Amino acid sequence: MNIKKHIFVSGATLILLLGGCQSNQSSNAPIQSDAKPPKHYTLNEVNDVLKSQILAWSRGDIDGFMEGYIKDSTVRFITGKKVKSSWLQILNDYKKGYPTKDAMGSLNFLLDEVRWLDSSAGLSQVIGRWQVVQLTKSADTLSGRFSLIFKSTHQGPRIAVDCTW
Repeated sequence: MNIKKHIFVSGATLILLLGGCQSNQSSNAPIQSDAKPPKHYTLNEVNDVLKSQILAWSRGDIDGFMEGYIKDSTVRFITGKKVKSSWLQILNDYKKGYPTKDAMGSLNFLLDEVRWLDSSAGLSQVIGRWQVVQLTKSADTLSGRFSLIFKSTHQGPRIAVDCTW
């Protein structure tokens, strides 16, 4: 009789545990959201983001410049030295590399191509050249090339991938 009671209690406990697991699984199910999908954009809006970045940079506003990027850990900034994988890391590295308005100088983009990769998915690409004329005593001019992938967000187009060299 003791064994039957033990089997019954063990079985009941197992049923309760499995029932608890099932209810936890259903509570982890995807939640239906009424959130709006990301905003579709035009290629002119991509150009507007780039113009905003130029203006922000040239007034010494790295935070404003960074508004052109997706503001989370999905953004990637790829250089010859490393891959940066968060908005905050990119921001901090810009602030370290350009600590003053004079070091930031004046930014210009020369665009070679602005095109859709997939307009229905909200993915576009910009290929071009960048140039920074520093306002320091030596008046250095830094320059290079870039390829940017823009993605639809709720704020409009934002840079998801920046390959700069």
